Amino acid sequence: MIYESSAIGEIALSLLKTNKAMRVHSIFNNGFNIVNDKNDLIFIGTDKNGYFPFGITINKYTMHYIKETLQVGDILKTAASSLNHNDFMLSNRNAEVYLYSKVNKSDIDSIKSVVSSYDFCDYNSSDFSRDKLNRILADLENPDVDFPLAYLVGRGQGLTPSGDDIITGILYINCLEPFIAENHLNSLKLYIRESVTTIVSENFIRLALEGVFSRRITDIGETPDKETVDALLELGSSSGRDTLYGIYMTLNRR
Repeated sequence: MIYESSAIGEIALSLLKTNKAMRVHSIFNNGFNIVNDKNDLIFIGTDKNGYFPFGITINKYTMHYIKETLQVGDILKTAASSLNHNDFMLSNRNAEVYLYSKVNKSDIDSIKSVVSSYDFCDYNSSDFSRDKLNRILADLENPDVDFPLAYLVGRGQGLTPSGDDIITGILYINCLEPFIAENHLNSLKLYIRESVTTIVSENFIRLALEGVFSRRITDIGETPDKETVDALLELGSSSGRDTLYGIYMTLNRR
């Protein structure tokens, strides 16, 4: 069976061009992840969670039929124009290519205004309390303290643990208004290579360090209003809210 993708991110396209085969890493209702030997990742799925620079977008019917034959560990032969499984081919020939550039400078005050209208008090009874996050954020500005993000990396459950999503939010604001000491950014880049979190989170953080984020995040900077914030909150079971909490705490750090 031949299926068609509707869109492909430029990072996903680059990975297809430079790899002959990739392995199915994980499967869920709205998509699946494939990885190469270096754990570089492509997400293939519906647009329910927005668009990703390392994503390939398919419709829900295609996802439904692909899931019937797909298993974790399956090998897909890859090329720029298609992905080939024993039971199907996914063609990218007519897919729109989404180009991702580093985030543009945005109106920080406008983002802070809309994000600050949301309530995050429930985090105070978790591992990610306001006091804990404020200490970490203060330490990130100080190059002379030990690596402060070690506490957050990999902390929590799921494909993207809450601590990692919070880091993504912190890094987004750092791209707009730099405050993190360079040595802490370098330490994070090295630390995530040590299998301290999930493959999915490792890819999100690695790209965030390069200034590349999912569309749901960058939309907040481009159009800071309740609609774009609510769209981020719909991401995953808690990933969107955890990311927004990282954004909120960074904008309101003491």
